[in-house]
Amino acid sequence: MASPSMTQTQTEAYVCGLVPEHHDTKFVAQHLAAYAFARRFAAGKRVLEVGFGEGYGANYLAEAASEVAAVDVTPGNIPRAQERYARPNLRFLLTDGSRFDFPDGAFDLVCSFQVIEHIPEPLIPTYLREIHRVLTPDGIACLSTLNLDNAMKPGKPYTKLHYHEKEFTGPELEQWLSRFFPAVEMYGLYLSPSHYLFQRFKKWGLMKVGPAHLNPVARFYSDVTVDDFRIRRGITRAALDLIALCRNGAAS
Repeated sequence: MASPSMTQTQTEAYVCGLVPEHHDTKFVAQHLAAYAFARRFAAGKRVLEVGFGEGYGANYLAEAASEVAAVDVTPGNIPRAQERYARPNLRFLLTDGSRFDFPDGAFDLVCSFQVIEHIPEPLIPTYLREIHRVLTPDGIACLSTLNLDNAMKPGKPYTKLHYHEKEFTGPELEQWLSRFFPAVEMYGLYLSPSHYLFQRFKKWGLMKVGPAHLNPVARFYSDVTVDDFRIRRGITRAALDLIALCRNGAAS
């Protein structure tokens, strides 16, 4: 069940999390791409994930990190993740979100993916301040959220997802993060060239031609992986998600 202190939109967000075996491969790969990006900074490090959901990402990071602590505001997520992802270097913990139960500078890397959009805007400073507090002086925070500019299609009405509290454009997110971190690098999650091509084929209706097992478009979408996405510096409307690297010190 959801925590009594959660807002209605946060309660609804609790049931919209990613369960890898229950979602299509593209949706799973898109979410895992941010973890794959962050994992390069996790090798041998002390890692905190804020908002672990089902726990699949924390488990993925724990394959490389020396230790991973994963926190979430939803009590029911703790036993579910503990049962599914048992590792000696991985802990799943409950937090109320206002203060993490860790000392200052406890982690080399803090990850928080697809979380900030679920936080009521007045509480975002507390969330970011806590991430900054638990980072080492040379630590890195990696955050992601959807790209509002991509979600808002030109000439079409847009209503944010009802379980989102606040959605961000690239400049808005960078402005928020720069209030708490001396160095912020903004990246975008994009389709690979081949993925973009298959997306065009799908929009043209070619995915429904003939048996699925013989249709190259259908076969592509049944086997999408993180390699079918690209993360690169700079944000355009084409970026599906925003990914930020935040450093306590100057960028190297």
